Amino acid sequence: MLLDHHFYLAPLQGFTDFAYRRCHHQLFRSVDEFYIPYLAIGPGQKIRNSQLRDCLPENNVGLPVVPQILCSNVDELRRLAQEVAQMGYSKLNLNLGCPYPMATKRGRGTGLLEKSEQLKGVLDTLFSDFDFSVSVKFRSGMTDEQTILKQFELLQKYPFEKLIYHPRTAKQLYKGTANRELFAQLAAQSDKPLVYNGDISSKDDLDEIRQLVPNQKEWMIGRGVLSDPLLIDRLKGKTISEQEALQLKMQFHKQLLEAYRATYQDDGHVLIKMKQFWSYFANSFPNPAKTYKPIKKASKLARFLEIYPAISQKSI
Repeated sequence: MLLDHHFYLAPLQGFTDFAYRRCHHQLFRSVDEFYIPYLAIGPGQKIRNSQLRDCLPENNVGLPVVPQILCSNVDELRRLAQEVAQMGYSKLNLNLGCPYPMATKRGRGTGLLEKSEQLKGVLDTLFSDFDFSVSVKFRSGMTDEQTILKQFELLQKYPFEKLIYHPRTAKQLYKGTANRELFAQLAAQSDKPLVYNGDISSKDDLDEIRQLVPNQKEWMIGRGVLSDPLLIDRLKGKTISEQEALQLKMQFHKQLLEAYRATYQDDGHVLIKMKQFWSYFANSFPNPAKTYKPIKKASKLARFLEIYPAISQKSI
């Protein structure tokens, strides 16, 4: 039993929103901290209302959450950090890992990680002008995974609460495999424990990393939990029967559906959110593609509601 290990839910934009976080916490209570998908400066120099709503304290009551920001320079940092501070949060996560071109081409996410001078200015301002407990989530670099070996020296000069490392380059996106050996190399150089993030979907994955880093006890998981909301319980060694798992997953689906219907008045929006959820949740079934196909084809929420009962009779 890995009772002294800590598990964090990764921030996935559009997926791990406040409705998802609340339902997961209410039903499973296995996540030690939920990282809120990033706030960023959008079109018209505005922060999207959807991002602000996701971060509002009233939407995260009773949840152990950490807001995240995505920025390219000191000005953006100040505005985003001030927004988070005004909401009353004491913790903040800096995104240096977003791999998508729409972010990196603007010098954000992994794009900022490689710009040493801009990054230093952001970090100096963050630690001197604000009173957050700061964590940072980062990748290996844009195209060369050896980039992180140099940039890690810069990161270690600052008093981060947590260093969260996803050992892929931005170019890889989520393809290929995360470089666990590179994580082990960085962990050996680090003056504080690293949080491992990337490709954890089973106990075997955890054990393979622990063979490389025997003392590893902090983990961030995203897609694995989206696919199996019981994953963290399984990783901790909890015995869960197939019938119990089926009942819990059915209940999770129903609670999340109710939460989205309470949040969005438009059935079309609810359908979009549930399709997103099932794009991962279908992996709980023996044949994910076959399971998800009729859900993906559903053009009305009423049709989606007809499909689910038939699916739920299958073995998960």
